[in-house]
Amino acid sequence: MRVIPVYRPRPSALHAARAGAAAGLCAALALAGALFEHPLITAAVIVAAYAAGAAAQVGREMSRVALLALPLAALVAVINPLVYSEGETLLVRGGEFLGRRWDVTLEAVAAGGLAGLRVAAVVMALGLLSAAVDPDALLRLFRRVSYRSALSAALAVRLVPVLARDAGRMGEAARCRAEAPERLLVARAALSGALDRAVDVAAALEVRGYATATPPPRARRLWSRHDLAVGAAALAVAAGAIAARAVGVGSVEAYPTLELALGPAELLLACGLVVAATAPLAGRSARLGVARA
Repeated sequence: MRVIPVYRPRPSALHAARAGAAAGLCAALALAGALFEHPLITAAVIVAAYAAGAAAQVGREMSRVALLALPLAALVAVINPLVYSEGETLLVRGGEFLGRRWDVTLEAVAAGGLAGLRVAAVVMALGLLSAAVDPDALLRLFRRVSYRSALSAALAVRLVPVLARDAGRMGEAARCRAEAPERLLVARAALSGALDRAVDVAAALEVRGYATATPPPRARRLWSRHDLAVGAAALAVAAGAIAARAVGVGSVEAYPTLELALGPAELLLACGLVVAATAPLAGRSARLGVARA
């Protein structure tokens, strides 16, 4: 089972929209998750990312992303109270080790949970990006900015699994020998094989004229209704998150005592994030072709 979701075409508005608009929506959700520590808002980002993935027919992939985000969030939540013992409410009085006291406070536990929830929100948004946005289309966005950099990134994406398989085969071959070679020798062989492949690819590209290539002409593509809807949702999520952060909505103070702002503004922001992220993807019309605006 793949933990990291892989893009596959689906009949949904998020897949039909151009890569810039779809990636903008995912990036806006990740931005909202990174800006806030408030549990209600970060939970809303998680719900918005999962609901958007379900509406885009990648709900199974988003479930696997949630399984990946859960241990990362738990790790952050566990580590924080162990390394940071500020706060007024003492839960566990630890002894001294490595020159410091290992006390656990309620505020440190709560702060660790909030940080873990923020990590989970960002991971869910990036998982939606991986599952619903065409990586080749994303790379094509950068070919006019830096043609060679876009080509290098595309080749790296394609060659990484090949090089991983080469290294795995070399490791298996080494274990079949009567006396297994040192790991350094196997790593050196894998590195030299990667360099050989790089030289072969560079020679093939030079023969095909990529050394003197210029950025391609701009291809004009009309904006579809899916492009407009998803792009507007991305702007709404990003602008709402930035504006709310600027005016102090969702403020959290973990130390010395835990204080959470919970009022109509926080509830409105949480509901707005979910509605804005899922509105362009809801309904049967969101799965009907790519009609141009």
